[in-house]
Amino acid sequence: MDAHMDVGLTYVVLVMAFGLTLWFLRSSADSAGQGSQNASDEASFFTLYFIVFMDAFGFGIFAPYVPVLSKTFNMSARNIAGLLTAFSFAQAFLTPLFGYLSDRIGRRKVLLLAVAGEVAAFGALSCARSFHGLLVGYTLAGAFSATIGVCNAYIADITDEVERPVRVAHVNGSIALGILVGPVVGAVISHQGFVAACRVCALLSATNWAFACFCLAPTSKSHAPDETNSSPENGEPKIPGLAWLLCLGAFLGEAGLAAWESCAALYVMDSYFWYYPSPATSSSQFYAGSMAFCGVTVITVTVFLFPFMMRVFEQWYTVVIGTSFRLTGLMGIALAPTKWCFLMSQGLQNIGDNLGAPNQTSLLTEVAGSSAYGTCLGAMSAFQAMARVLGPVIFASLYEDVHHSAPWLVVAALGAVSASIWFYVYTHSRELVASRASQSPKRAKEKEISVGDGEENKNKLQQ
Repeated sequence: MDAHMDVGLTYVVLVMAFGLTLWFLRSSADSAGQGSQNASDEASFFTLYFIVFMDAFGFGIFAPYVPVLSKTFNMSARNIAGLLTAFSFAQAFLTPLFGYLSDRIGRRKVLLLAVAGEVAAFGALSCARSFHGLLVGYTLAGAFSATIGVCNAYIADITDEVERPVRVAHVNGSIALGILVGPVVGAVISHQGFVAACRVCALLSATNWAFACFCLAPTSKSHAPDETNSSPENGEPKIPGLAWLLCLGAFLGEAGLAAWESCAALYVMDSYFWYYPSPATSSSQFYAGSMAFCGVTVITVTVFLFPFMMRVFEQWYTVVIGTSFRLTGLMGIALAPTKWCFLMSQGLQNIGDNLGAPNQTSLLTEVAGSSAYGTCLGAMSAFQAMARVLGPVIFASLYEDVHHSAPWLVVAALGAVSASIWFYVYTHSRELVASRASQSPKRAKEKEISVGDGEENKNKLQQ
């Protein structure tokens, strides 16, 4: 009887998880809250969101299998850390390369290659019989999941400056959903073994590849010439100075995620559960609940709050409000006297992160120029990945050697610097953006129509 109940509960959880996933991806693709698009664009958006969702899902689904891997392959904590580091390093290395290639040969070709590579990576993981086999599989999975820069570049190609931040926010929401759903599905099917999780990911990635084949069309701007951001000698896309500043800001801003990965679980246990009979178990349960709360918060902000804020307050003030929320949340985490204050502060930080991050990516596309979208977005993603690689060591040292609150205070300071960089770039890029907009074919056509209408009216008056 209990076994039948467990199986039934498993199917219920799986159906709910994938139902939530499909609802979010479909509703995000259907409408960004502003602008309009045709059916082809809707299908493209859905596919792009599914691609980045799978990048996060494929990483998160293996989280519940860490004890299984440790026991099955006789791995130490250092071995497991090595697998995660290999994943992150491969992702950081391939992200700018994929971005550059997407500028040269087109977004669609690169995305099809990456998704096909993910299928192969999960297949390799399912065949792994040793630590070295797992290392190869994790490295391949990290390398071919480096698609967020290309997906954002594709979105930049088919959206305008008004709609783009909302679409980028939906990309972030898809990632958050993957991080939320992945561990849930992994836990539900954990009794089937590690190979089952690999096969689920391979099947979903193969489905994703089929979607990409039929739904993604080549974008007209993928390798269009752009005199402002191409080398005069060979037409190679280049990264402007303001874009490098934004990449630095993204690196500093991503430090918050690195602090979470290295210190958050310990901070919760040491600060709020140290006197419990079983502090590790109790704090783990609370922490798991807080991460689920994070996922729900991110999805809510992405689907509802962010589009509303952009319509009402526009870009500048949305970033101001987001930065205020983020810094308040980080300071609250550092000083929270109870676990519930911690949870509230965590929510504020998440809201702030997801109000600011999409505008950072959108601003990068404004200063980059269409011929360098992929290169610049790939560079930003690489900077963010390196922050996740280097950050845990630094913040763990601060946590152990300075004070338990030190990582959050440092992250708040870095976040303030990151926001300052955004405001500086925004202020100094307006002239460049206006100049590029005035030279765009769309603006030239509008000007030509306007001049023609003016001459026609003048002739009518003369008659």
